[in-house]
Amino acid sequence: MFLALDNKPGKMDRMILDGRQVDGAPEEIQILPYGHVKSKKGKFFADEQAFQQIIANFDSEKNDIVIDYEHQTLKDVQAPAAGWIKSLMNKGREGLWAQVEWTKRAGEYLANKEYRYLSPVIWVKNSDKRPAIFHSAALTNVPAVDGMVPLVNKHNPDEGDEDMEFREMILKALGLPEDATDDQVNHALEQLKKKDGQPEELDKLQSFKDEVMGVLEMDKKSTADQVKGKIISLKNPAGYVPVEQFDQLKKRLDEKDRDDLVQNAMKNGKIAPAQKEWAEEYALKDPSGFKAFLDQAPVVVPVGTDISGGNPSPEYKGGEIDEMQLQVNKMLGIDDKEFKEQYGEGEK
Repeated sequence: MFLALDNKPGKMDRMILDGRQVDGAPEEIQILPYGHVKSKKGKFFADEQAFQQIIANFDSEKNDIVIDYEHQTLKDVQAPAAGWIKSLMNKGREGLWAQVEWTKRAGEYLANKEYRYLSPVIWVKNSDKRPAIFHSAALTNVPAVDGMVPLVNKHNPDEGDEDMEFREMILKALGLPEDATDDQVNHALEQLKKKDGQPEELDKLQSFKDEVMGVLEMDKKSTADQVKGKIISLKNPAGYVPVEQFDQLKKRLDEKDRDDLVQNAMKNGKIAPAQKEWAEEYALKDPSGFKAFLDQAPVVVPVGTDISGGNPSPEYKGGEIDEMQLQVNKMLGIDDKEFKEQYGEGEK
């Protein structure tokens, strides 16, 4: 599964998490953000495990990964490179980053703010929705999701000043120095929450979590996936009928319903013996459709006629074969000439 992802950051992301102005072509760029990523082309989860897998696959190849323009590498057109990714870096919650070597033309595009976003092409595993292979990337101006650090800031020269003023205002409100780190800002915000009585609610939540883990007989360090797996296993305990046995029982019941429908249809003259195999397949696959067919189907075999042994209709008295007998012969594959030879040409 390939996803082409384009992202743009929010103001707070640039101000607090990144906090730097980028001019020209940066030497380091973000390839993927950390956490749950929502894209127009699908959702996936990018974490430490995913980053390690991507880096391992990258390191196993000798070639650099190309950055092109508008994903031309994926199309049957000329695809000049805008740059080459030389190495990948796992920056934890800041995401997956890369060291890039830009071409002269791409550097000019970025310096002139003509391209601003990076669009990576990745392969996502269906099993756990984690990205595993980084195929290529492209310069683009059509972002698909929010969350990534841009290659260059917006063209508005006053935006950087506004961000810095907003950061200074936040730091002042928190009582922090101007050179405070992101960790110090986050710590100050946590302390602010405690003053509003949040610890009590958090303590209740932790107490509830501990109680649930105790009932499940699981270690408190168990992951969310392990907890979900335990709960799912409890929904199908050993005392219940296994899925395989249930499927076998359902199959037998379906086949019995099929046989009843076909037998009644033959008894009522709606189908001939030659149609039995077709009728059984139809009735098993779509019982409702087969019933609807029988409601509209004409009687093709006179009711009460035993045609399994090749006997003619009771009404047949020799001579010319009537229309009903002709239809029965056709369904059974009986030659009309042989029929006349066996049952005679006149009154018996």
